[in-house]
Amino acid sequence: MSKHSKEIQAAVLSFINKYKDSQTEHYDSEFNQLAMQVFAYQFQNNTSYKKFAQLRNKNMLTVKNWWDLPLMPIQAYKELTLATENTSQAADVFYSSGTTNINHRSRHYISKLNIWEESMRAGFKKYVLPNMDKIRILSLFPGMTDNPNSSLSRYISTAIREFGTEDSHIFFEDNQFDYSGLIQALKEAQQNQEPILLLGASFSYVHLLAYLQQHHQSFELAKDSIIFDTGGFKGKSKEITMDKLYTDLGRAFKIPRAQIINMYGMTEISSQCYDRNLLDHAENKIIHFDKVTPSWVKTQVLDTETLQPVVQGQRGLLAYYDLANWDSCVAILTEDIVIGSHDGFKIIGRAKGAVAKGCSITADELLQLE
Repeated sequence: MSKHSKEIQAAVLSFINKYKDSQTEHYDSEFNQLAMQVFAYQFQNNTSYKKFAQLRNKNMLTVKNWWDLPLMPIQAYKELTLATENTSQAADVFYSSGTTNINHRSRHYISKLNIWEESMRAGFKKYVLPNMDKIRILSLFPGMTDNPNSSLSRYISTAIREFGTEDSHIFFEDNQFDYSGLIQALKEAQQNQEPILLLGASFSYVHLLAYLQQHHQSFELAKDSIIFDTGGFKGKSKEITMDKLYTDLGRAFKIPRAQIINMYGMTEISSQCYDRNLLDHAENKIIHFDKVTPSWVKTQVLDTETLQPVVQGQRGLLAYYDLANWDSCVAILTEDIVIGSHDGFKIIGRAKGAVAKGCSITADELLQLE
Protein backbone atom coordinates (compact mmCIF):
# COMPACT_ATOMS: atom_id res chain seq x y z
CA MET A 1 0.00 0.00 0.00
CA SER A 2 1.14 3.52 -0.72
CA LYS A 3 2.22 6.00 1.92
CA HIS A 4 -0.87 8.09 1.13
CA SER A 5 -3.12 5.07 1.73
CA LYS A 6 -1.52 4.33 5.08
CA GLU A 7 -1.85 7.97 6.13
CA ILE A 8 -5.57 8.00 5.29
CA GLN A 9 -6.15 4.78 7.22
CA ALA A 10 -4.30 6.12 10.25
CA ALA A 11 -6.32 9.35 10.15
CA VAL A 12 -9.66 7.53 9.95
CA LEU A 13 -8.74 5.12 12.76
CA SER A 14 -7.63 8.03 14.93
CA PHE A 15 -10.91 9.85 14.28
CA ILE A 16 -13.01 6.78 15.15
CA ASN A 17 -11.14 6.21 18.40
CA LYS A 18 -11.30 9.89 19.33
CA TYR A 19 -15.04 10.26 18.78
CA LYS A 20 -16.46 6.77 19.40
CA ASP A 21 -17.85 7.78 22.80
CA SER A 22 -18.58 11.50 22.55
CA GLN A 23 -17.95 14.63 20.51
CA THR A 24 -16.03 17.82 21.29
CA GLU A 25 -16.50 21.38 20.08
CA HIS A 26 -14.01 20.69 17.27
CA TYR A 27 -15.84 17.60 15.99
CA ASP A 28 -17.67 19.18 13.04
CA SER A 29 -14.62 20.93 11.63
CA GLU A 30 -12.46 17.83 12.08
CA PHE A 31 -15.07 15.62 10.36
CA ASN A 32 -15.20 18.02 7.44
CA GLN A 33 -11.43 18.22 7.18
CA LEU A 34 -11.04 14.43 7.18
CA ALA A 35 -13.88 13.98 4.69
CA MET A 36 -12.05 16.30 2.31
CA GLN A 37 -8.83 14.32 2.80
CA VAL A 38 -10.57 11.03 2.08
CA PHE A 39 -12.25 12.49 -1.00
CA ALA A 40 -8.92 13.82 -2.28
CA TYR A 41 -7.40 10.35 -1.86
CA GLN A 42 -10.33 8.72 -3.67
CA PHE A 43 -10.31 11.34 -6.41
CA GLN A 44 -6.70 10.45 -7.06
CA ASN A 45 -6.96 6.66 -6.77
CA ASN A 46 -10.53 5.59 -7.61
CA THR A 47 -10.78 6.18 -11.36
CA SER A 48 -14.51 5.52 -11.70
CA TYR A 49 -15.38 7.77 -8.78
CA LYS A 50 -13.15 10.51 -10.16
CA LYS A 51 -14.85 10.38 -13.57
CA PHE A 52 -18.26 10.37 -11.90
CA ALA A 53 -17.31 13.43 -9.83
CA GLN A 54 -15.99 15.27 -12.88
CA LEU A 55 -19.25 14.68 -14.76
CA ARG A 56 -20.92 16.60 -11.95
CA ASN A 57 -18.25 19.33 -11.84
CA LYS A 58 -17.03 18.07 -8.47
CA ASN A 59 -13.32 18.26 -7.72
CA MET A 60 -10.96 19.50 -5.05
CA LEU A 61 -11.53 23.12 -6.10
CA THR A 62 -15.33 23.01 -6.19
CA VAL A 63 -15.99 20.82 -3.12
CA LYS A 64 -15.26 22.39 0.26
CA ASN A 65 -17.75 20.69 2.58
CA TRP A 66 -18.77 17.09 3.24
CA TRP A 67 -22.39 17.75 2.22
CA ASP A 68 -21.20 18.75 -1.27
CA LEU A 69 -19.31 15.52 -1.91
CA PRO A 70 -20.36 13.70 -5.10
CA LEU A 71 -22.88 11.02 -4.12
CA MET A 72 -22.23 7.76 -5.93
CA PRO A 73 -25.58 5.99 -6.54
CA ILE A 74 -25.52 2.70 -4.73
CA GLN A 75 -26.42 0.74 -7.86
CA ALA A 76 -23.03 1.67 -9.33
CA TYR A 77 -21.47 -0.95 -7.05
CA LYS A 78 -23.15 -3.51 -9.32
CA GLU A 79 -21.69 -2.05 -12.49
CA LEU A 80 -18.26 -0.67 -11.62
CA THR A 81 -15.13 -1.57 -9.73
CA LEU A 82 -15.07 1.11 -7.04
CA ALA A 83 -11.76 0.76 -5.26
CA THR A 84 -8.62 2.75 -4.53
CA GLU A 85 -6.38 -0.29 -4.08
CA ASN A 86 -5.51 -3.35 -6.15
CA THR A 87 -8.63 -5.50 -5.90
CA SER A 88 -6.66 -8.72 -6.39
CA GLN A 89 -5.01 -8.05 -3.04
CA ALA A 90 -8.18 -7.12 -1.13
CA ALA A 91 -8.57 -8.59 2.36
CA ASP A 92 -12.21 -9.37 1.56
CA VAL A 93 -14.89 -8.58 -0.98
CA PHE A 94 -18.51 -8.31 0.09
CA TYR A 95 -21.27 -9.28 -2.33
CA SER A 96 -24.90 -8.27 -1.98
CA SER A 97 -27.44 -11.07 -1.65
CA GLY A 98 -28.59 -10.75 -5.26
CA THR A 99 -32.27 -11.23 -4.42
CA THR A 100 -33.21 -9.49 -7.67
CA ASN A 101 -30.53 -11.06 -9.85
CA ILE A 102 -27.91 -13.44 -8.44
CA ASN A 103 -25.59 -12.66 -11.36
CA HIS A 104 -25.88 -8.90 -10.89
CA ARG A 105 -24.69 -8.15 -7.38
CA SER A 106 -22.93 -5.28 -5.67
CA ARG A 107 -19.23 -5.77 -4.97
CA HIS A 108 -17.49 -3.93 -2.18
CA TYR A 109 -13.73 -4.50 -2.00
CA ILE A 110 -12.22 -4.13 1.47
CA SER A 111 -8.50 -3.45 1.14
CA LYS A 112 -7.80 -4.02 4.83
CA LEU A 113 -10.21 -5.04 7.57
CA ASN A 114 -8.77 -2.84 10.33
CA ILE A 115 -11.09 0.14 9.82
CA TRP A 116 -14.16 -1.96 9.01
CA GLU A 117 -13.66 -3.94 12.21
CA GLU A 118 -12.94 -0.89 14.38
CA SER A 119 -16.06 0.81 13.05
CA MET A 120 -18.11 -2.31 13.78
CA ARG A 121 -16.73 -2.75 17.30
CA ALA A 122 -17.15 0.88 18.30
CA GLY A 123 -20.71 1.13 16.97
CA PHE A 124 -21.80 -2.19 18.49
CA LYS A 125 -20.41 -1.31 21.92
CA LYS A 126 -22.06 2.10 22.05
CA TYR A 127 -25.49 1.29 20.65
CA VAL A 128 -26.03 -2.42 21.37
CA LEU A 129 -24.10 -3.09 24.59
CA PRO A 130 -23.77 0.35 26.23
CA ASN A 131 -23.83 -1.05 29.77
CA MET A 132 -22.04 -4.41 29.45
CA ASP A 133 -18.92 -5.81 27.83
CA LYS A 134 -19.94 -9.41 27.09
CA ILE A 135 -23.20 -11.26 26.58
CA ARG A 136 -24.22 -14.70 25.40
CA ILE A 137 -25.01 -14.31 21.69
CA LEU A 138 -27.34 -16.76 19.96
CA SER A 139 -27.26 -16.16 16.21
CA LEU A 140 -29.96 -17.14 13.72
CA PHE A 141 -27.84 -16.10 10.74
CA PRO A 142 -24.76 -17.90 9.37
CA GLY A 143 -21.27 -16.69 10.13
CA MET A 144 -18.31 -16.30 7.79
CA THR A 145 -17.54 -20.03 7.61
CA ASP A 146 -20.90 -20.92 6.06
CA ASN A 147 -21.51 -17.64 4.26
CA PRO A 148 -18.24 -16.11 3.00
CA ASN A 149 -18.25 -12.74 1.21
CA SER A 150 -21.27 -11.56 3.20
CA SER A 151 -20.79 -8.35 5.16
CA LEU A 152 -23.55 -9.44 7.59
CA SER A 153 -21.93 -12.81 8.21
CA ARG A 154 -18.60 -11.13 8.92
CA TYR A 155 -20.46 -8.73 11.21
CA ILE A 156 -22.01 -11.63 13.14
CA SER A 157 -18.76 -13.56 13.44
CA THR A 158 -17.00 -10.39 14.64
CA ALA A 159 -19.76 -9.67 17.18
CA ILE A 160 -19.43 -13.17 18.65
CA ARG A 161 -15.64 -12.98 18.74
CA GLU A 162 -15.51 -9.53 20.33
CA PHE A 163 -18.62 -9.41 22.52
CA GLY A 164 -19.88 -12.97 22.94
CA THR A 165 -19.31 -15.19 25.96
CA GLU A 166 -17.72 -18.60 25.43
CA ASP A 167 -21.10 -20.31 25.12
CA SER A 168 -22.24 -18.03 22.28
CA HIS A 169 -23.22 -19.97 19.19
CA ILE A 170 -24.54 -19.77 15.62
CA PHE A 171 -27.64 -21.91 15.08
CA PHE A 172 -27.64 -21.79 11.29
CA GLU A 173 -25.42 -24.25 9.48
CA ASP A 174 -25.50 -26.08 6.15
CA ASN A 175 -28.21 -23.70 4.96
CA GLN A 176 -30.70 -24.61 7.67
CA PHE A 177 -31.75 -23.59 11.19
CA ASP A 178 -30.74 -25.72 14.15
CA TYR A 179 -34.03 -25.22 15.97
CA SER A 180 -33.46 -27.97 18.55
CA GLY A 181 -30.08 -26.56 19.54
CA LEU A 182 -31.48 -23.03 19.79
CA ILE A 183 -34.47 -24.14 21.89
CA GLN A 184 -32.14 -25.94 24.28
CA ALA A 185 -29.94 -22.86 24.63
CA LEU A 186 -32.99 -20.67 25.25
CA LYS A 187 -34.25 -23.06 27.93
CA GLU A 188 -30.87 -23.01 29.67
CA ALA A 189 -30.71 -19.22 29.60
CA GLN A 190 -34.27 -18.96 30.94
CA GLN A 191 -33.62 -21.43 33.73
CA ASN A 192 -30.38 -19.69 34.76
CA GLN A 193 -31.86 -16.20 34.28
CA GLU A 194 -28.92 -15.44 32.00
CA PRO A 195 -29.24 -12.41 29.71
CA ILE A 196 -28.83 -13.26 26.04
CA LEU A 197 -28.58 -11.39 22.78
CA LEU A 198 -30.67 -13.07 20.10
CA LEU A 199 -29.23 -11.98 16.77
CA GLY A 200 -30.73 -12.50 13.33
CA ALA A 201 -32.13 -11.08 10.13
CA SER A 202 -35.82 -10.18 9.97
CA PHE A 203 -36.72 -13.25 7.93
CA SER A 204 -34.90 -15.43 10.51
CA TYR A 205 -37.34 -14.24 13.16
CA VAL A 206 -40.34 -14.83 10.90
CA HIS A 207 -39.33 -18.49 10.56
CA LEU A 208 -38.47 -18.81 14.25
CA LEU A 209 -41.83 -17.38 15.34
CA ALA A 210 -43.63 -19.80 13.01
CA TYR A 211 -41.67 -22.70 14.54
CA LEU A 212 -42.44 -21.60 18.10
CA GLN A 213 -46.12 -21.18 17.30
CA GLN A 214 -46.26 -24.60 15.64
CA HIS A 215 -44.69 -26.22 18.71
CA HIS A 216 -46.63 -24.10 21.24
CA GLN A 217 -43.46 -22.73 22.80
CA SER A 218 -42.57 -19.39 24.34
CA PHE A 219 -39.87 -18.07 26.67
CA GLU A 220 -39.33 -15.47 29.34
CA LEU A 221 -35.91 -13.99 28.69
CA ALA A 222 -33.86 -12.66 31.59
CA LYS A 223 -33.68 -8.97 32.39
CA ASP A 224 -31.26 -7.08 30.10
CA SER A 225 -31.73 -9.58 27.27
CA ILE A 226 -31.74 -8.11 23.78
CA ILE A 227 -33.37 -9.07 20.52
CA PHE A 228 -31.27 -7.69 17.68
CA ASP A 229 -32.87 -7.48 14.23
CA THR A 230 -30.40 -6.85 11.42
CA GLY A 231 -33.20 -6.20 8.90
CA GLY A 232 -33.43 -7.72 5.45
CA PHE A 233 -36.98 -8.59 4.41
CA LYS A 234 -36.32 -7.87 0.73
CA GLY A 235 -36.93 -10.86 -1.54
CA LYS A 236 -37.73 -13.27 1.28
CA SER A 237 -40.55 -15.78 1.44
CA LYS A 238 -42.81 -13.84 3.75
CA GLU A 239 -43.09 -10.19 4.69
CA ILE A 240 -44.82 -8.60 7.66
CA THR A 241 -44.64 -5.11 9.11
CA MET A 242 -41.84 -4.33 11.53
CA ASP A 243 -44.35 -3.32 14.19
CA LYS A 244 -46.10 -6.69 13.99
CA LEU A 245 -42.79 -8.55 13.96
CA TYR A 246 -41.61 -6.80 17.12
CA THR A 247 -44.99 -7.23 18.82
CA ASP A 248 -44.87 -10.96 18.08
CA LEU A 249 -41.27 -11.20 19.30
CA GLY A 250 -42.17 -9.39 22.50
CA ARG A 251 -44.96 -11.87 23.18
CA ALA A 252 -42.90 -14.94 22.32
CA PHE A 253 -39.96 -13.96 24.53
CA LYS A 254 -41.68 -11.79 27.16
CA ILE A 255 -39.36 -8.92 26.35
CA PRO A 256 -40.26 -5.19 26.30
CA ARG A 257 -40.13 -3.24 23.04
CA ALA A 258 -37.34 -1.12 24.52
CA GLN A 259 -35.06 -4.20 24.41
CA ILE A 260 -35.54 -4.85 20.69
CA ILE A 261 -33.10 -3.05 18.39
CA ASN A 262 -32.81 -2.77 14.62
CA MET A 263 -29.64 -2.10 12.61
CA TYR A 264 -29.19 -0.34 9.29
CA GLY A 265 -26.36 -1.75 7.24
CA MET A 266 -25.61 -2.88 3.70
CA THR A 267 -22.91 -4.31 1.50
CA GLU A 268 -21.76 -0.98 0.09
CA ILE A 269 -21.05 0.83 3.37
CA SER A 270 -18.49 0.10 6.08
CA SER A 271 -20.35 1.50 9.09
CA GLN A 272 -23.70 0.53 10.53
CA CYS A 273 -26.22 2.71 12.30
CA TYR A 274 -28.68 1.65 14.96
CA ASP A 275 -31.93 2.39 16.72
CA ARG A 276 -31.07 4.57 19.69
CA ASN A 277 -33.38 2.92 22.25
CA LEU A 278 -30.77 0.82 24.11
CA LEU A 279 -28.44 3.81 24.44
CA ASP A 280 -31.32 6.02 25.61
CA HIS A 281 -32.24 3.40 28.21
CA ALA A 282 -28.65 3.09 29.45
CA GLU A 283 -28.43 6.87 29.84
CA ASN A 284 -31.84 7.11 31.56
CA LYS A 285 -33.28 9.22 28.77
CA ILE A 286 -36.67 9.17 27.12
CA ILE A 287 -36.54 6.24 24.74
CA HIS A 288 -36.65 6.91 21.00
CA PHE A 289 -36.45 4.41 18.17
CA ASP A 290 -34.96 6.70 15.52
CA LYS A 291 -31.75 5.51 13.91
CA VAL A 292 -28.56 7.33 14.75
CA THR A 293 -25.14 7.18 13.16
CA PRO A 294 -21.73 6.85 14.79
CA SER A 295 -19.58 9.99 14.76
CA TRP A 296 -17.66 8.97 11.62
CA VAL A 297 -20.90 8.90 9.58
CA LYS A 298 -23.16 11.77 8.58
CA THR A 299 -26.41 11.67 6.64
CA GLN A 300 -28.67 13.96 4.66
CA VAL A 301 -32.27 13.54 3.53
CA LEU A 302 -32.61 14.67 -0.09
CA ASP A 303 -35.43 15.39 -2.48
CA THR A 304 -35.85 12.38 -4.77
CA GLU A 305 -35.57 14.42 -7.97
CA THR A 306 -33.54 17.54 -7.18
CA LEU A 307 -31.24 15.88 -4.61
CA GLN A 308 -31.48 19.04 -2.51
CA PRO A 309 -31.95 18.74 1.27
CA VAL A 310 -35.59 18.58 2.35
CA VAL A 311 -37.14 20.31 5.34
CA GLN A 312 -36.85 18.27 8.53
CA GLY A 313 -39.86 15.97 8.79
CA GLN A 314 -40.26 15.50 5.04
CA ARG A 315 -39.52 12.28 3.22
CA GLY A 316 -36.49 11.93 1.00
CA LEU A 317 -33.59 9.77 -0.13
CA LEU A 318 -30.95 8.90 2.42
CA ALA A 319 -27.44 10.16 1.54
CA TYR A 320 -24.74 8.37 3.53
CA TYR A 321 -21.29 9.86 4.19
CA ASP A 322 -19.07 7.18 5.73
CA LEU A 323 -15.43 7.94 6.54
CA ALA A 324 -14.82 4.22 7.06
CA ASN A 325 -15.46 3.79 3.33
CA TRP A 326 -11.98 5.20 2.80
CA ASP A 327 -11.07 2.76 0.01
CA SER A 328 -14.20 2.96 -2.17
CA CYS A 329 -16.62 5.94 -2.11
CA VAL A 330 -16.97 8.16 0.93
CA ALA A 331 -20.38 9.50 -0.19
CA ILE A 332 -23.18 7.16 -1.27
CA LEU A 333 -26.73 7.84 -2.38
CA THR A 334 -28.89 4.99 -1.11
CA GLU A 335 -32.27 3.92 -2.46
CA ASP A 336 -33.91 4.21 0.96
CA ILE A 337 -36.68 6.68 1.72
CA VAL A 338 -36.40 8.14 5.22
CA ILE A 339 -37.77 10.91 7.42
CA GLY A 340 -35.22 12.88 9.42
CA SER A 341 -35.70 14.46 12.84
CA HIS A 342 -33.53 15.94 15.56
CA ASP A 343 -33.49 12.45 17.14
CA GLY A 344 -32.18 10.68 14.00
CA PHE A 345 -34.09 9.22 11.09
CA LYS A 346 -36.76 6.63 10.39
CA ILE A 347 -36.70 4.33 7.37
CA ILE A 348 -39.95 4.41 5.40
CA GLY A 349 -39.12 2.03 2.57
CA ARG A 350 -37.25 1.54 -0.69
CA ALA A 351 -37.49 4.03 -3.55
CA LYS A 352 -39.32 2.61 -6.56
CA GLY A 353 -40.04 3.68 -10.10
CA ALA A 354 -40.18 7.41 -10.66
CA VAL A 355 -39.29 8.05 -7.04
CA ALA A 356 -35.86 6.52 -7.69
CA LYS A 357 -34.96 9.03 -10.42
CA GLY A 358 -32.48 10.88 -8.26
CA CYS A 359 -30.53 7.76 -7.31
CA SER A 360 -30.26 6.35 -10.82
CA ILE A 361 -27.18 6.40 -12.99
CA THR A 362 -27.70 6.21 -16.75
CA ALA A 363 -26.15 3.72 -19.12
CA ASP A 364 -24.36 6.58 -20.91
CA GLU A 365 -22.80 7.70 -17.65
CA LEU A 366 -21.67 4.17 -16.84
CA LEU A 367 -19.93 3.88 -20.20
CA GLN A 368 -18.02 7.09 -19.47
CA LEU A 369 -16.93 5.76 -16.08
CA GLU A 370 -15.55 2.41 -17.25
